[in-house]
Amino acid sequence: MNRQAESDQIFVMRPSGLTLYSSNYQSSDSFVGENYSYRPYFQDAMAGRLGLYFAVGATSGIPGFFRSAPVYSETDDILGVIVVKIDLSKLEHSWNQSGDSVWVTDEEGIIFLASDPKLHYRSLAPLSDALRSELETTRQYGGDPVRPLERATQWQSDDWSTFHLGEAGAQLVFETAIEGYPWKMHMRIPLARVTSQVRWKQGAIGILYAAFVAGILFYRERRRRTLAQDALAKMTAARESHQRAIIQNTDVGLLNLDADFHPLFVNERAQALFCLVGDVDSVRPDRLLDPWEPGYAGGGSCRAEGIRSDGTRFPVFYTLNPIHVGDRKEFILTVQDITELTSAQRALQEINRDLEHRVEERTRDLEDAQAALAQNQKLAALGRMSAALAHEINQPITALSNYVASSQILLERNRLDDVHTNFQKIEDLLARLSRLSRQLRIFAGKRNSGSAPISMLAPVHYAIELLKTRLEEEVIRFELIAQNDCRVQANTMVLEQIVVNLLTNAIDAVSGQEDGRIIVRLDCSGAQPDQAVLSIEDNGHGMTEEQMSQVFEPFYTTKPMGKGLGLGLAISYSLALDLGGDLTVHSRLNEGTRFSLSLPITSATESGDSHE
Repeated sequence: MNRQAESDQIFVMRPSGLTLYSSNYQSSDSFVGENYSYRPYFQDAMAGRLGLYFAVGATSGIPGFFRSAPVYSETDDILGVIVVKIDLSKLEHSWNQSGDSVWVTDEEGIIFLASDPKLHYRSLAPLSDALRSELETTRQYGGDPVRPLERATQWQSDDWSTFHLGEAGAQLVFETAIEGYPWKMHMRIPLARVTSQVRWKQGAIGILYAAFVAGILFYRERRRRTLAQDALAKMTAARESHQRAIIQNTDVGLLNLDADFHPLFVNERAQALFCLVGDVDSVRPDRLLDPWEPGYAGGGSCRAEGIRSDGTRFPVFYTLNPIHVGDRKEFILTVQDITELTSAQRALQEINRDLEHRVEERTRDLEDAQAALAQNQKLAALGRMSAALAHEINQPITALSNYVASSQILLERNRLDDVHTNFQKIEDLLARLSRLSRQLRIFAGKRNSGSAPISMLAPVHYAIELLKTRLEEEVIRFELIAQNDCRVQANTMVLEQIVVNLLTNAIDAVSGQEDGRIIVRLDCSGAQPDQAVLSIEDNGHGMTEEQMSQVFEPFYTTKPMGKGLGLGLAISYSLALDLGGDLTVHSRLNEGTRFSLSLPITSATESGDSHE
């Protein structure tokens, strides 16, 4: 089979790359049982392509040319790969015997066939790391590293280059592609042989060549000058035509004046602006513009009136700029009609005056409405205050009158125990009136301004202890959350009053609920590290947006008549501002309410805990 195919070995591989049959099965370096799946010729055939590959045999160590093809079944499935290996050493031997200095390189520029065996597996250029890694994987050229030839870079082109080949010295190498293969054929000639043949011819042809080149250069220079002159003339004419078109079609009037302000050129727009007809050479700018100020040449735009040939006038902007044409001084006068601009400015001024008048009227109306609203709000607050005070005072006074009358009757009947009970109730009513009076004094009177650094948790514990009985009676689930404590600059009694008011308000909000819950939270290191934020949150009925906007107003309350004056939150808000802090509210109807008291921190925090 090898003789018929004119090959050295023929072998067949399974799809796994394992060699099943080989023509050298009887030799010691048989391919049978070897796996060549890593070889590119096997991978090409398994992909349905014809493989073409030169490599050093992995088993025999003998280089050869491998041709591969897929083996198909009747259903066009690939059953395996058949490979033919051809030994090209005879070809290299014939090159060597003929005296030709020839080599062949693959697509990566690596020499794999050469008349001189010393050049085997040398590269024409240094290899990349990726290519070296690939060669190690495929073992295409055995285990020895591929070393680059020393290139002489002083002479090089697309078809030839020079290399230093050790003792052989510099070589001139020509290359050409091999049709049908991704390879190139190279032929080398000693550079010394070429240079010796060239030198003796250089002198003979030098003079002829110089004369020929001189004639060519003279002709080319003359031709170049002629073409350049023609091109310059055409370009100048085109540029002048283009400039004339721009000047004629521009939207402003242009006049070119000489040093004495006589017109040299007037474009069509200027002629239309001033209604000029016939000869315009006699036109002077002092007859076209009023005022005409030639002293402002180069000084910016001037506003003036244009004078048409029929005597009518129109507003314009004009500029006068000097130019130099060679040693001559000339001027460019530009004129722009601003009739539409002037009309627009007048209309805009009229609109502005009308807008200012309307704004003044609307401002007066708004101020009147605000004054009326403020008066109504004052009257409403006064009405709420009067109703609340009347109820809060009249109710205890009526009760006092009843208890006094009852006590007189009981004294006459000598029922001293009942009289003592009445006196106790009278004392409670008087205490209620005293608290009401104290609240009014706090709201209307001067605050205690004394302050010192105090713990933020201390007033909280005071308020909890003060209202502990009511919390237990109402069966309210209460939780205090404080990861740490901090100190604020405040008056102890004032801060206690604020916390008691807020906690009392929360208890009132959940009073009567089966699942009433109040959470008091102290945050000393939140979004505002320099602020201590004490929030008291309940799950009561909540408030509407309108109620929240009025909740800090004096004598405003959402509670039924007799349940409070509506001063607690107003007093707390005012006291918070006096301490340099703020009191805010956030509420959702049927979800609950949260009041947040913010005060500046004055010293380092102390560790705390969370408990219930």
